[in-house]
Amino acid sequence: MAKRLNLEVSTAERLLVGFVEVVGEECGNLNRLALPSLGSFQGVKRNETVVRDLSTGRRVLLPPAVELEFIPGGRLKNGISEGPRK
Repeated sequence: MAKRLNLEVSTAERLLVGFVEVVGEECGNLNRLALPSLGSFQGVKRNETVVRDLSTGRRVLLPPAVELEFIPGGRLKNGISEGPRK
């Protein structure tokens, strides 16, 4: 990534860490973070649920959780469907 952006590795690393922190904080608060042309990240709260462990047959309570959901934008979808540029 640093090479493609013509940045020092340490600068690219700080940018990436900062991006992950912002996405984590916003989505942890159940906000939506939109990146034009790319898509949006959104935190989705999942309620606690009871599941059965298939190997033991025991019932297990899974606690509530916030999951990260990515919704791709139109430009990203089109870029993927058209394939790589040559």
